[in-house]
Amino acid sequence: MCWEIVKNQQVSTVAVDLSTMGVRIERPYVGGGTVKETQLELEIPEIDELMWAKAEATFDTISQSNSPNGGPMNLIRRTGYRLVNAARRDLKRLEEYVMEADKKRRRRWYNEARQLVARGAMGITF
Repeated sequence: MCWEIVKNQQVSTVAVDLSTMGVRIERPYVGGGTVKETQLELEIPEIDELMWAKAEATFDTISQSNSPNGGPMNLIRRTGYRLVNAARRDLKRLEEYVMEADKKRRRRWYNEARQLVARGAMGITF
């Protein structure tokens, strides 16, 4: 989860891509322009810790969506933010989470590749 502070209001969003440098969020489009700079409250997954960060928008797109996430106009707003300022300990926790998530993803990919090779699905034997 992620919350943006927009016009002194806390707006709930979903963080769909999180890195040590930034975050991509999605929420229903409700109008308005791109916020160039904002305050974010991010929940670091698996750690259940919240962090505050000052962020700058790097991109902002609006897409058609037929899912309930599209809101009343069936549109989703995706915004990428670069984290420009946060507490050092929060940035360290975020980095640890991202690195561990990457390790898990790689292990899972290698295990799946080994299973395919073991079954001969790729026509390769060792």
